[in-house]
Amino acid sequence: MTAPRDCLVTIADDGFAAGAQMLLFSFFRYNPWFRGDVVVVLGGALAAHRRERLQALAPVRFVEPGADLAARVSALAQAIPELRLAGPRFASLDAFGLADYDRVVYVDSDAFVVGDVSALFRTDAPLVACGDGSRYDEALGDAAAARAANRARYGAALGDCFNTGVLSIGRPLLDRAVRDELVATIDPATWRDVETLGWTDQLILNRRFAGTATLFDGRYNYMPILEAKIRRVDGLAFNDARIVHMAGRDKPWLPAPPGRPPSLEKFHELWRQLAELMPDHDDTDAAAHLAAEARAMQGVMRPRTELEASP
Repeated sequence: MTAPRDCLVTIADDGFAAGAQMLLFSFFRYNPWFRGDVVVVLGGALAAHRRERLQALAPVRFVEPGADLAARVSALAQAIPELRLAGPRFASLDAFGLADYDRVVYVDSDAFVVGDVSALFRTDAPLVACGDGSRYDEALGDAAAARAANRARYGAALGDCFNTGVLSIGRPLLDRAVRDELVATIDPATWRDVETLGWTDQLILNRRFAGTATLFDGRYNYMPILEAKIRRVDGLAFNDARIVHMAGRDKPWLPAPPGRPPSLEKFHELWRQLAELMPDHDDTDAAAHLAAEARAMQGVMRPRTELEASP
């Protein structure tokens, strides 16, 4: 019997180079069994020396986002200027077009691995993800508030929503037609009823798959910003995590922002400890690049003041 063909996918550019490097380093450190391919979708410019650092960790294949995806992202940014810096996030949709594989696991490059994640590759479910904040609010008994929040962020009162920082995609959805269908929704009309900007691939994928995706517990997408809810709903603690996803603006390779909650420090310390084991982890240019990008994006995750008409 032929072994299943697996692929690990992430997105990287100069601002997230340090994160992508840590993701690959930590993934192979805790999952030495993996014999699949590694694909890095370029979310923007990625300098040659940063590509070399990634190649030193795994035989990476770098791919550009599809031309149609890039064109649609550009048109969206013209229609909704607040999303002009969010374009790289849409590149995750290209993972659905990797039809040569039996299972593709996509992980954001601000996540790192701290345990065995073979369950993400050995599931038969067409799409696996972990719940987003609203899904945890539903589980905690506040379904009405969760659906109201989803109406604002996704333009629809969806339930059983998921975070797109970790996705496991199976053969039924690894199809160019599925990928093209998703990319086609990168259109200003999709955002017509969206009040809170900043949700990009997560908006598109939840509008397509919310309620049908298989939701794993928070150990496979353990977000520090949701730690209290993950503990209450899933009964999981920090040391249960398999993938730590540093969602939000506080990235481990950037200087600590003022007022960082003490509860987050343990995640940053774990990242630093892993970084000490990894050669050439320091990349101040990339950190400065991301810091500038983060400052520019600070106004995005907020309610829209005006809804642009669809062209």
